Amino acid sequence: MTAESRSAAEATLRRARIATIAFFAINGIVGFSILPRLAEIQQRTGLDDAGLGVALAAGTAGGLVVGPIAGVLVQRWGPVGTTAVMGLIGLPGLIAVGFATTGVALAVALCVLLAADAIMDSAMNTRALQLQVAYGRTIVNSFHGWWSLATIFGSGLGAVSAIIGIPLPVFTTAIAVFAGLATVVAWKIDDVDIGGRPSHVSADTRPRRRRVATATMLRGGGLALIVFIMLAVTVEDVPVRWGSIYLTDLSQTASVVAIAYLALTSAQTIGRFLGDRIVDRFGQALVVRVSMLLVAIAMTLALVNGSAAAFIAASAVSGLGVATLFPAAMQAASTLPGVSAAMGIAVIAWFSRLGFVLSPLIVGLIAEGVGIRAGIATMAVAAVGLILIAGVVKERRV
Repeated sequence: MTAESRSAAEATLRRARIATIAFFAINGIVGFSILPRLAEIQQRTGLDDAGLGVALAAGTAGGLVVGPIAGVLVQRWGPVGTTAVMGLIGLPGLIAVGFATTGVALAVALCVLLAADAIMDSAMNTRALQLQVAYGRTIVNSFHGWWSLATIFGSGLGAVSAIIGIPLPVFTTAIAVFAGLATVVAWKIDDVDIGGRPSHVSADTRPRRRRVATATMLRGGGLALIVFIMLAVTVEDVPVRWGSIYLTDLSQTASVVAIAYLALTSAQTIGRFLGDRIVDRFGQALVVRVSMLLVAIAMTLALVNGSAAAFIAASAVSGLGVATLFPAAMQAASTLPGVSAAMGIAVIAWFSRLGFVLSPLIVGLIAEGVGIRAGIATMAVAAVGLILIAGVVKERRV
């Protein structure tokens, strides 16, 4: 390869990487921009707490229903086209959230938004792993780092818009217009084929072949990887969803709750930007084992200590510890035998969403029966489980 052609290839990769970063960032901003205004959304729709929960669950259900077809769409349209199209399809749902005045309208809007998000999630992770193959080194964690940073930015936009009094319909429409334009620009930038493993195994539509491929995938680590992602969801979700309840039981103020959340999300973002170099140096399996050992110890000590300061410190450790879990699972999914990388990623992404539905139910039952400390302790148990099966994310040759 000549110097000129090598330079052109590097420029192509840089364009594709910048566009993929943009897709991750757009996804994070869109999904989190409305969270600070949930109370206002609840008031506009006249829902009580249970009704709001049902509407939010309907949105999650939309993602679970369409998630299994993500791999097929990525194979047919390619990861870039699927990411862009699904990103655009979800935006009317975001606008509709701002205009919703009934519970049914909110549920339908969230269903559209999160169904498109589920497919976009699989597609953009497939593209990120294509780029990783092309670069020849770990870069997937950094994409998730940009996503985490964008969620903080999106939440900030939602909070500021509420403070300065921007009407909710105007705000969601403005975010949708911005996201739509940015998506089209990113799609235009990343209009090149860089190769890479995702999609190199075709999907056989014959039932017998599909059954053989599924059995091969499960024997080749697919079942263990499903367990891995479900445990990873528990470790990540528990302090985020239940930390405020635990701290409130300790008679802490809303500002202390906010500090704990900020400590976790900031540490997770930093961990993702540092994760690529750490994984390349020490290996993914070792990183999982060490990080989950630290998480289990930190959270156990915090619960025994029973102070807010200890829980905040443990939340920060948890944020760092979980930083590479999802990227690790996606990378492992892209090398499962018997299926395309796009299909493997779609399957694991679907189970991660299922985990976000089941985890709070399990923790809630434990907290109701034994106490909130016991409920939060499930994340330490899940961390130990990840230590035991960390080998499933060990890099395979493809």
